[in-house]
Amino acid sequence: MKVFKNQFNKKALVCNTFEMNALNDRLKAAKGRIDSFITGLMQVDDAFTFEKLEKFLTAENAKEASFIDYVAKRIDERTDIRETTRKSQRKVVGSLVDFGKICEFSDLTRSNILDYDEFLHGRGIAQPTVHSYHKTLKTYINDAIRHELMTSNPYLGLQFKRGESRHGMYLTEDEFAKVRDVELGNESLAKVRDLFVVQCLTGLAYSDLMSFDFNRVSKVGDSYVIEDRRHKTGIEYCAVLLPEALAIVRKYHEQLPRFSNQQYNMRLKVVAEAAGIDKPVASHWGRRTCGMLLLNHGVSMETVAKVLGHSSIRTTEQAYAKL
Repeated sequence: MKVFKNQFNKKALVCNTFEMNALNDRLKAAKGRIDSFITGLMQVDDAFTFEKLEKFLTAENAKEASFIDYVAKRIDERTDIRETTRKSQRKVVGSLVDFGKICEFSDLTRSNILDYDEFLHGRGIAQPTVHSYHKTLKTYINDAIRHELMTSNPYLGLQFKRGESRHGMYLTEDEFAKVRDVELGNESLAKVRDLFVVQCLTGLAYSDLMSFDFNRVSKVGDSYVIEDRRHKTGIEYCAVLLPEALAIVRKYHEQLPRFSNQQYNMRLKVVAEAAGIDKPVASHWGRRTCGMLLLNHGVSMETVAKVLGHSSIRTTEQAYAKL
């Protein structure tokens, strides 16, 4: 709290302001917490350190925060997750705010979690995404338990199936050709179409496409090869810039256009409609289409896994076995 010099003295503490009673109550409460901390140290004959005090106050402040505030704070504090994961987890916080029944630590009950599950499904969210929301929520509940902010886990005894992703999210070769060749009078739509074609020919995920750097492309014989790690998972991938993809990169002077994920997907749907394709095309369809094109042209499953940066060939087999 901040006050002017004439609004504080050692006896009256905060004075000469209409907020003085409320501010003094806060000061006394803070002093009371520190007094209890020191008394606790004295009772066990433990030495005082500022590090112990800081840890004590951090825990006390966390107890005063709501569960939503606690999760939001921990997401921002963590250094062991990628920025893409951080953004995804913030969506979970937003869903809790919209749900409105899990705000405080006391709201974390079995009944409310079941209602939260129904709430997510009611918004049309696919089961794999719902499962990931529950997984994130469990992570921060366990984190709160470790920090002694909770004593029990409301997820005990509850199981939510992971579900299966929809396997049909790809374009056929004919559909890919229509997208590639469609006439677009809008420059912005043309840029998005070009980016999507690059995705279909390289398997680059949206985040890797947006961070594409031609300086990381190496020439091997007559081919241009991208070797990097996926932003989302950190897994290595290796893909060749086919002549058509290379031509697009050259078209933009080796600096591909950039769009936010929302704007990119929104424009992609317009491009698909202009090409006469009645499918809800989104950025991830580019990776699926790349895998489909490679398999159709006799490329081995092992190579497709390497191109797409899958953690194991089993992931690739599960995704493409039905195509």
